[in-house]
Formats: sequence, structure tokens, C-alpha cells
Amino acid sequence: MPYAVVAEKLKTVPEYYMEEVSEFLDFLLFRNREESSKNGLDEAIAEVEHGDVEVFR
Repeated sequence: MPYAVVAEKLKTVPEYYMEEVSEFLDFLLFRNREESSKNGLDEAIAEVEHGDVEVFR
């Protein structure tokens, strides 16, 4: 979708939603940069598999 279309759509968003829209855009931009990295669950599983976790019983 061209930026001009997005800009026009943003003009129709009520002001009280703009912070939420901005936060969502930040999320999308951050997600794109970090897409190849592991998420927290993947990292925790890797730590358990490598024995890097101390288990208390």
C-alpha cells in the first residue's frame, strides 16, 4: 500500500486512537528488525536444553 494511501487513512482516525496507532506502528517496525531473532520462549528452551538453567525443587 502506498504511503499516500496510508496518510489519507490516518487522517480519518479519531485523535483518541492516534497513540494506539503510533504504538502499533512502532511494534511493526521493531518486529521487522527483530524478525530473525529468537523470542523469549525460544531462548528459555535453548537455555534448558543447554543446561544453563538451575532448577529448584
